[in-house]
Amino acid sequence: MKKTLCFLFFAVALTTSVSAQTPIATLFEDMKKAFEANPSKAIQEQAVEDYVLISGTGYIANKQQIVNLFKDVSKVDARFQDLKLRQFGNLVIATGREFSVRHYSNGSPDLSTDYLVTYVYEIKDGKLLYVSGQHTVPAAK
Repeated sequence: MKKTLCFLFFAVALTTSVSAQTPIATLFEDMKKAFEANPSKAIQEQAVEDYVLISGTGYIANKQQIVNLFKDVSKVDARFQDLKLRQFGNLVIATGREFSVRHYSNGSPDLSTDYLVTYVYEIKDGKLLYVSGQHTVPAAK
């Protein structure tokens, strides 16, 4: 009986923990799908006006520069490794390793990227808004 009660306690604790993270993970997945389908449009519509991204080479880009960077990208395939989502009030910080492939509509060859990332989002009206991002090229092994 004692083992059963302990199991039930941990099962409830784990379920509560997982369900507490689900809304943020769902918001992140929704935002990711919109970006993958049309990155330029997603940034244009879902980034704050003073959005800034620091690239893996140290280049700093504002919202309009990122929109322009993705204007000929028809879609992006992105996956994350070791993704951590942390919420602080109405801010969400995402960290992990992002592997992506940009597919161009203008005949340019696909571009694969591999970055360690930190993204900051604001929760507003039930969506995540892009606030800032930073890419770091992983160290060579």
